[in-house]
Amino acid sequence: MRFSRIIILTVILAFLQITILDYFKVFGVKPDLILIAVFIAVLFLDLKSALGVGLLAGVFKDVFTSNVLGFSAALFPIWVLLIANLIKRVSIEDNISRIFLLFVVALLNNVISGLVLIYSIGFLSFGIFLRITFLASAYTALILALILRIIKR
Repeated sequence: MRFSRIIILTVILAFLQITILDYFKVFGVKPDLILIAVFIAVLFLDLKSALGVGLLAGVFKDVFTSNVLGFSAALFPIWVLLIANLIKRVSIEDNISRIFLLFVVALLNNVISGLVLIYSIGFLSFGIFLRITFLASAYTALILALILRIIKR
């Protein structure tokens, strides 16, 4: 995939994340389409371009969501570097391994984001934290499966 297509995909997924995705919540959680765009960028672009997409996606997420300003803009390029390093060492050519890897990344991203949120606003029940973290990560991974099918065509 070309860089321009990934940028367009990132903008579309960011727009969907901040607009109509609220109508598709499952148990109060929604997938992280912006993280999916970053993951796809790592899969299909060189490292420098993927870092640019990661930074752009992080800025989108920080500006349009209730995250701590600058948090995603700093975290997404780190995910790009870590995923790119892992892909060099381990082959993830099939969609099952890609989905599993995104699930792990989304889980770690949600745990880090949740801990920052808990630190900034106060107490959150451990059960609610686990539910949100696990369900959002699984939902994100399932949406990646759908997007990979659409991209393959």
